[in-house]
Amino acid sequence: MRGGALGHRAVTSCVGVEDSVKNPQHRLTIRNAPKILMLNSLYDPATPYSWAVNAHRQSKDTTVLLTYEGWGHGVYGRSECTTRPVDEYLITLKTPTVRRCAAVEPPAGESMSAHVPVGPQPAIPGWLR
Repeated sequence: MRGGALGHRAVTSCVGVEDSVKNPQHRLTIRNAPKILMLNSLYDPATPYSWAVNAHRQSKDTTVLLTYEGWGHGVYGRSECTTRPVDEYLITLKTPTVRRCAAVEPPAGESMSAHVPVGPQPAIPGWLR
């Protein structure tokens, strides 16, 4: 999380809190749910790939992990390989047969931000102050 302001803010927000933990970490137990589609990129600076692998390992019978072999936080919309399976899953709950998607570089002269939606901003629904 080097340089990740969101990560530092999340961790330091608990400093000095004296209350007991209401929901301590525990092994995953998923019951009565359809197969869950999980997505993660190999080089995500906010949610390391090892976290996704561990969560999937604990819930293999109830989850499918789709790995994007590139960088960045957020997998949906990176390529046809990451977008189509998610769309199909959201409509039908059918999990994809593909488990890995190759990294896609932006066309020369373009940044990836032109292809990945930005987060909530003022005047956009979902913005919280």
